[in-house]
Parts: sequence; structure tokens; C-alpha cells
Amino acid sequence: MTDIATHLPTAQTALLVALGLAVGALLGLVYFATLRWNTGLYLGRSFALALGLQLFRFAVLGGAFYALARLGAGPLLAAAIGLLVTRRFYLRRAGGLP
Repeated sequence: MTDIATHLPTAQTALLVALGLAVGALLGLVYFATLRWNTGLYLGRSFALALGLQLFRFAVLGGAFYALARLGAGPLLAAAIGLLVTRRFYLRRAGGLP
């Protein structure tokens, strides 16, 4: 018979999930703050700079999520939740959500 205490999340797992949530929220803040700037560059005459910034934004986000995935599913999912919560905040602030 297995002991139920071995299946409970450890403090390390909880810490990694909290870290993932914080990193996801921070990534979301930076990602969506630069989205407005990037959109302005696309609408202006700086297409090459806008494309470079877009690729850099994707690379940072992808690299961070890859690093979190190496820590496990919990931190990765928590980061995704943090990113989505931040997205909702920015959409509401921009007037896209009631």
C-alpha cells in the first residue's frame, strides 16, 4: 500500500509553481507592454525594427517557457496562467474587455 504523504506536493514543488506564476506574470507585463510599442513601429515606417522586436519578443518568451518546462509541468502551467492573467489585465486596460 502506498503512503499518501508521498503524493502530496512538497515545499519545493510549491516554490517552483509560485516561481512559474511570478515569471509568467513578469513576462506578460514586459511582453504586452512592448506590444503597443511594436504595433506603433509596424504602423510607422520602421518595419525592419518592428519585425526584429517581434522576433526578439517571441524568442524571450519561448526561451523562458522552455526553461520553465525543464523545471516541470507545474511551473510551466503556472507561468502560462500568469501570462494569461496579465493579458486580461492589458486587454481590460486597453478597453478590449468590459
